[in-house]
Amino acid sequence: MNTNNNQLVQVSTSDGLYLHGYYSPSCDKKTALLHIHGSEGNFYENNFIYVLEKHLNENNIAFLTVNTRGNGLTTDFNTVNGKIKTIGTQKELLEEAHLDISAWIKFLIEEGYQEIILQGHSLGTMKVIRYLFEGEHKDKVKKLILLAPFEKVRLPELSPETQESWAGSSDFARVFDFTSEDYDFPILKQIKIPTKIIVGEKDEYFYPTNPNDFQKIMDLLLNHIPNSQGVFIPDAVHSFKPNEELMAKEVINFIK
Repeated sequence: MNTNNNQLVQVSTSDGLYLHGYYSPSCDKKTALLHIHGSEGNFYENNFIYVLEKHLNENNIAFLTVNTRGNGLTTDFNTVNGKIKTIGTQKELLEEAHLDISAWIKFLIEEGYQEIILQGHSLGTMKVIRYLFEGEHKDKVKKLILLAPFEKVRLPELSPETQESWAGSSDFARVFDFTSEDYDFPILKQIKIPTKIIVGEKDEYFYPTNPNDFQKIMDLLLNHIPNSQGVFIPDAVHSFKPNEELMAKEVINFIK
C-alpha cells in the first residue's frame, strides 16, 4: 500500500487541453485502474470513487480518476497556447474521447505501469469501449470495466453536433441500443479483452424502457461481448448507493 504519495495531477491532450485528475500510486507500479466519468461528471463527485480508491490501495493497485473534456455541462478549459476553450458535455464529441484517455494512459505508461485496467461509468462506458478501437494506446489496456452502462437515449441539452455524435446512427453511438430488436451490436462482438459489467439492481438509467427486465439486457451484453462477466449490485442505483462497498469488491475480484 502507498497512501502518502496521492496527488492531484495534470496532463495535456494532443489537441492542447489541460485536464486534471487524482492519482493514487501503487508500490510496485504493476497494475493501474483508470476511471473515466460519465455525462456532466468529474473525477471526484460520486461517493463510490472514494470507496473504490480505498479498496484498490489495500490491494496495491494504483488508481487514477480523471476529468475529460466532458466535465460538467459547459466547462472552460485552459489550453497549452494560453487560450480558453469551452466544451463540457454539451459540446463534447464521442469521436474525440480517445484524445483524453490517451493523455491519461500516457501518464500511467510514463509512471511505469505494466497493466492498465480501463473503467468507464455511465456514458463513460461508451468512451472506453470506443477507445479499444481507435485509441493511441489501446494495446496497453488489458481489461475493461463497464460501470452502469445504460440504454441509448437522446439528451435535449446537448448541441445538435454532440447529439448526433452520441445518439446517432453510427455503431459506436449504438453500443447500448437495447430497443432495436434487429440490431446485432457489431462493436461489442469485437471486444477481445476480459470485460466486467457491474450494474445497480435499482439503476434508474440502465433499461428505463422495462426496468423489471434488467436480466434480459445483461444477458444481451454478455452474449455479445465474448470474454465477459456481469453482476447486479443489490439495491444499488446508478451511482451504486448505498452499496458502493459491494461494487468495489467486484472490481477488485475482477482485477485480481
